[in-house]
Amino acid sequence: MNAPHPQRVLLRMPNWLGDCIIALPAVNGLRRALPGAELLVMVRAPMAGLFEMVAVDTVLPFDFGAGLRSVGARMSFARRLHGMHIDAALILPNSFDSALVPWLARVPVRVGRPANGRRFMLTHPVERPAHSTMRHQAEWYVRLVEKWIGGPIDARYDVRLNVPAAAAASVAARTREWDAPVVALNPGATNSVAKCWMSDRFARVAVRAHETHGAHVVIIGGPGDVARCGEVAAHIERLSPSSASWCEDLAGKTTLHDLAAWLQACRCLVTNDTGAMHVSAAVGTPVVAIFGPTSGAATGPLGEGHRLVVSRVDCGPCDERTCRTDHRCMTSITAERVWAEVDALLGGAAAGA
Repeated sequence: MNAPHPQRVLLRMPNWLGDCIIALPAVNGLRRALPGAELLVMVRAPMAGLFEMVAVDTVLPFDFGAGLRSVGARMSFARRLHGMHIDAALILPNSFDSALVPWLARVPVRVGRPANGRRFMLTHPVERPAHSTMRHQAEWYVRLVEKWIGGPIDARYDVRLNVPAAAAASVAARTREWDAPVVALNPGATNSVAKCWMSDRFARVAVRAHETHGAHVVIIGGPGDVARCGEVAAHIERLSPSSASWCEDLAGKTTLHDLAAWLQACRCLVTNDTGAMHVSAAVGTPVVAIFGPTSGAATGPLGEGHRLVVSRVDCGPCDERTCRTDHRCMTSITAERVWAEVDALLGGAAAGA
């Protein structure tokens, strides 16, 4: 499957923040393989800010809405793409819908996995081997690019985001008087209740970080995580009535640029398997990531220095969004076990400072 020399390549990105970051080794590898090509990213509107921190040429955000309006919105977007004279489209998600707009736009080359009834919309279908040695999802995205290019690409899995200077300066101004490490908590999970560790245990880890290392704690999350983050903040206040002086709840108050800047300023992030986990890794901040229903080997943070706390239960990983039994994969992970990993990161970072 030898690629021509395209001038314009469209990348239809995954729908979730974490998956977009997992795809960055493939995106960056494609950039190095085709240095003269223009890379255009088609991505859900809430993720557009991420690609302002990545070396791509054009970001094409979309929000098709629902119902009859969504049909017209897709047709309109397809006409827009057709007028841009795109040479090839790499379709990273597996859904029927993700291939639909490039097909309607009559992009000449359409590369993707022939899943979910969409084979007819692809000019270059790439099968995922049934018995593949690939473990991490990032490897699949790289394979997709390599099969189209016709050879290996320089895919570097330790990706980095370019945090905007204004966002970094804003966070620096907020934390200038803090003379202790900053620890972030990410207790939510946008698309899965099953991935959420217990709120009171997040709180216990936060209080230990403050009592042991004098840490300031920030709680992060998107608009859908506000309630859960509020639970964690309330638990922290009950455990430590003075927490208002060292703990701040930022849930629902940050853009993607702000989130990246805050995580870059942190010593570590304690997190469920979510998009923020991947943002943290991509700005160079180590994570303590708690995995229950999902596989750390398949969707864990990219790069080195992270600590994964993984449950060992007979029913997991199940990839269910809502637990059908007793949520033992998460309830079996104690606050003491997570704290040991956080303590090691804080102590190691302090010793090396």
